[in-house]
Amino acid sequence: MSRRPWSLRTVRQVILLYNMDGAWPPEDQEYARECARRMQEGMEAHGLTVRPVEVRRDVRGALQGFDPEEWVVFNWCEALEGDPYGEPRVARALEAQGFLYTGSGPWALTVAGNKALMKAFLTLNGIPTPAWRVCHRLADLEGWEVFPAIVKPAREHGSIGITPEAVASSPRALRERVEYVLEVLRQPALVEAFIPGRELNVSLWGNGDPEPLPISEIHFDGLSGEERIVDQSAKWDRGSERYRRTVPVVPAPLDERTEAEVVHVAALAYRALRVRDYGRVDIRLAPDGTPYVIDVNPNPDLSPDAGFVRSAAAAGYDYGRMAVHILRIALARRRRRAPVSVSPPLRPPGDGVRT
Repeated sequence: MSRRPWSLRTVRQVILLYNMDGAWPPEDQEYARECARRMQEGMEAHGLTVRPVEVRRDVRGALQGFDPEEWVVFNWCEALEGDPYGEPRVARALEAQGFLYTGSGPWALTVAGNKALMKAFLTLNGIPTPAWRVCHRLADLEGWEVFPAIVKPAREHGSIGITPEAVASSPRALRERVEYVLEVLRQPALVEAFIPGRELNVSLWGNGDPEPLPISEIHFDGLSGEERIVDQSAKWDRGSERYRRTVPVVPAPLDERTEAEVVHVAALAYRALRVRDYGRVDIRLAPDGTPYVIDVNPNPDLSPDAGFVRSAAAAGYDYGRMAVHILRIALARRRRRAPVSVSPPLRPPGDGVRT
């Protein structure tokens, strides 16, 4: 059965699918619902019928009764209850049920959710990224000589597990931090060369040739050298000094040539990881002008104060118009979709030091 040609003229019903977790503090649960209400109101202001749907563990059950021929899913699920890595499972469930949904597919979400895979595909595609190594045990550090280095949990995102101690300036400090990730966080550790310089967030949307939004730069107020990182406190703890000292500036003050190079590298990373509809690429701009990709974020946070939303606002998109534009991109993708090709294998082409 072939699908109808969809557009916002023919599809007026949208499921706003977002995740909820009973283990969250009550204020976090209420904030998630308030964000969903704001996005619902924004899209309804553009004439759409929007049904917010909470999902905890069972995507299929949450969508029971909705006809995929009549409803489009705005996928705002970042995890599942009890499974912080469940984002790809949501996309697979939506595909299995036949829904058109916004954002990236299971392959991109799986690769981006595993820093070892992400770094491997960046390297495979010749995209500048800091020298790296994945450590499954302390012995894997043998021969590492790049300092300072930064240590990240390989399976986390949103700066989870990254603190000021993540930057190591000596072999001893590096060994201690890798040991912490292995034994306390209980996952492999990604060791990267620490790149001094400016931190840039490049938000893009579209498919094929993505369109960049105004670039955001993190201004590190009063922080110097190895303190200049966006760690867990800087990203999430509004009452912390780190949060107050990491101030986003949009648009970033870049000369035309540098901006063009940063956007070019970000778009390469976006395409290499098969990001779809919208995404954000985080870059460290080295003193010599080289833009190094440090993270690729399909389906980045769309909370009202999130970086992607901030860049969209700088381009003239209010909250509702931004969401509707993402819907338009997804609908256009469905209309011109070619036969699905076989995804490359998820196994990285080896790991170890990349210099």
